This record gives sequence, C-alpha cells and structure tokens, in this order.
Amino acid sequence: MEIERDSIHFQILERLCQMPKAVRGISHAMLERHFRATHEVEELASAGLIEARGWAQGPGTVWVPTAAGEAAYRELTGQASPPDMADD
Repeated sequence: MEIERDSIHFQILERLCQMPKAVRGISHAMLERHFRATHEVEELASAGLIEARGWAQGPGTVWVPTAAGEAAYRELTGQASPPDMADD
C-alpha cells in the first residue's frame, strides 16, 4: 500500500504514532467521527499497518499501529529508526 503524506491514511497513522505507547489507541467511532474514514481504516488494517487491540478489562477495542505501521510512519516523516532494544 502506498501512502501519501497529505492523505487520510497518513493522518490516521500520524495521530496513532504520535500518541505515547502506554495510552496509544483510538476507537473506531472516534476515527470515524474525526476523519470520516471507515474505508481508510479498513485499508490500513488490511495492509497490516494498524490492528484492533482489546482493552485489558472490559469490552471494546481500539486501533493501534503495528510495527509495520510505525516503520511506514517513520519513513514518511524521515525519522530515524528507534534504537534496537535487543542489544541491551
């Protein structure tokens, strides 16, 4: 999937990737309300760039970026890759 910087796809990835990891995630309803993007959310999910994650307790899910989604976002923004934690 090719993502343009001015697309809704990029805006969704940007919003998700800029959130602190501990609280990262946006419900489908909020993405629909803010971006009017049901189709784009499904395209990002089908491409493996975002995934639905359930809450630790309680019903419902939120969309979060996958490792591939984070990498795509970094590539689009020209950010360096995060340091490899396996070397610690």
